[in-house]
Amino acid sequence: MQSRLILANRELSRGLIRLVPALALLGLGACSSSSHGASDPGSDGSGGGRGTLSSGTGATTSSTGSGGSATTGSGGGSLGGDSGIATGAAGAGAGTIGPTPAGTGGVDAGAGAGSTSGGSPGAGGATVSAGADGGVGASPTPSGGSTSATTPIMRGPDPTMASASTAGPYTVKTYTSGYKDEPNFGAATIYYPTDAEAPFGAVAICPGFTATQSSINTWGPFLASHGIVVMTIDTNTTGDSVVQRSTALMDALDCLKSENTRSGGPLMGKLDTGRMGLMGWSMGGGGTWIDANTHPELKTAITLAGHIITAPGGTGAIKTISVPTLMFAGQTDSAILGGGMSQPIYTQIPDSVPKMLYEISGLGHDAGNNPANNSKNVGLYGLSWQKVFLEGDQRYKQFLLVKGPNASDFRTNLK
Repeated sequence: MQSRLILANRELSRGLIRLVPALALLGLGACSSSSHGASDPGSDGSGGGRGTLSSGTGATTSSTGSGGSATTGSGGGSLGGDSGIATGAAGAGAGTIGPTPAGTGGVDAGAGAGSTSGGSPGAGGATVSAGADGGVGASPTPSGGSTSATTPIMRGPDPTMASASTAGPYTVKTYTSGYKDEPNFGAATIYYPTDAEAPFGAVAICPGFTATQSSINTWGPFLASHGIVVMTIDTNTTGDSVVQRSTALMDALDCLKSENTRSGGPLMGKLDTGRMGLMGWSMGGGGTWIDANTHPELKTAITLAGHIITAPGGTGAIKTISVPTLMFAGQTDSAILGGGMSQPIYTQIPDSVPKMLYEISGLGHDAGNNPANNSKNVGLYGLSWQKVFLEGDQRYKQFLLVKGPNASDFRTNLK
């Protein structure tokens, strides 16, 4: 198995190497019919079961269960498909984060936060199912049930490392049809919480070259179980370029905005359209950088081993990002895929903009694809970034002020 994964990774790298000169000139990717299968992470033996999965049309995800989630353990998992990339094993003895008081300074979340009360994370984690909205339960957000971008959305009791790194307290449903048909992406899945009170911030996530949404879909139920709506997308072809993926991501956000006004839709009137962010893996990460560079209205950008060298201008074109940006990277990632591309982007983001680079020792190109990776610290940092900068909940900032466990390169300007 290991030898097959290594050979597959070599083939993907060779394909990208052959494409680099042409893509650099045209900003286009070659069409491809191959795709990655779903990530198959190993268990770290830390206990806890899976949550339940109620299957239905288009539902392709599972969620974490009582007290734990699948994590990348010794030996790692792998991505399936014709050109899968081996998942690197998490480094043994990864450190944990001790209690740290919330820092001062940083982003001003605005005044007027209402008091909150909500369900605390309980056993069983999130339940993912497909179908119609099951209704909204009582789990209040700030007084009044609606917010603006200057009023924080604060849900539930004060977070802990455990609650912020595993499935949240809310039940998650999905749907794969009924939304506005946009021309620049293919199929999509929308994940939303059914028993958290609106309004919700929203995030669109794009996969990488040759991959489909199955390669990054574990972020959907994870973030939605914490009260954030997620739309994972397929590109029109798996060979779409970085620039095409940037367009696809903005189309996805337009689609989500339309869901807020679609009569009879499960999200009608429930989205705060002033709270939207982007995430992307590999070329999808490059698309995220391009959009963050040109759309200052975005609240967050998170890249997962972002790839930008085949886009016009490469890393040198990304110089005006004003969106809070978190970059996950893998120490063993190939330079043709995403290795070393996040560092210059980090340097070019102005110091006035919240930014973080978290390169994980021993992991490769898919280091950030699953929130369970690196002993769940990928989820901890990814969720905390969305909570602080998408929702304005400063209670999660404490987790971002500590150097990421098992980091080979960790940089941030947060204080």
